[in-house]
Amino acid sequence: MVKGFNGKSVKVYVIISLCVIVFNFLIVSPVIFTNLGMNTFSDAIYLFFKPLCHQMDSKSFHINGIKFAVCSRCSSIYWGVLLGVFITPIFINKRFLNRTNRLLMLALFPSLLEFLYEKFLVVEILSAKILSSLWLGGIAGMVLTSQFIDMFSGRR
Repeated sequence: MVKGFNGKSVKVYVIISLCVIVFNFLIVSPVIFTNLGMNTFSDAIYLFFKPLCHQMDSKSFHINGIKFAVCSRCSSIYWGVLLGVFITPIFINKRFLNRTNRLLMLALFPSLLEFLYEKFLVVEILSAKILSSLWLGGIAGMVLTSQFIDMFSGRR
């Protein structure tokens, strides 16, 4: 067992992990459902994500011509959250997770720069968008997972 995790912490961590895995699966599921001829399910997934993302076709990842449920920036943030959740046990006892405001500002800075660059210079650099969004999602995933574990397991 990871140092700092008690039985309740592990249960909370497993629930968080499963929720994030399902959420990330939903992002790519329209591709699967459409290829299986289940367009009603694809439409329901797009509708579910509509309040969370603009879903512009030109700014989304595609597989076989079918777009993901969210744009490339949102996809990268959510995948980063998944990575952050997975690596949280490594960093759960590190002191820097206690500095959540600084960590979140550090995470937001590259995404903000990339967004402003795209908005005002009208140049999209996909690799910068993906990396900055993965970074933001990863830090947010670690911070939120740590906070949820603390809140629901009585760890602190």
